[in-house]
Amino acid sequence: MGERTLAAANRAYVQFACRSDKLAGSSTAAHVAVGVEHWGMPKEPEGDVEALKDAYATVAHSFSLAMAEELRCEKNGGLPARPVLDPA
Repeated sequence: MGERTLAAANRAYVQFACRSDKLAGSSTAAHVAVGVEHWGMPKEPEGDVEALKDAYATVAHSFSLAMAEELRCEKNGGLPARPVLDPA
């Protein structure tokens, strides 16, 4: 899911490469990183932590894909249409 993805119980990041006419100096791919975080978690989350990780990864992926489409990145920056939530 992109070049690099990280998902945890309180955050997720997706990095993808974007080659686009909308980016200055786009002769090479720009590396775009999108992150979502929940600040101020003083204790470990309760409940299904894997579901929470998947939720953060889904939000980060959705935002990254929308950004790649808005920037008109080649092949949507290599991002799939749906998030891949299985660990690599």
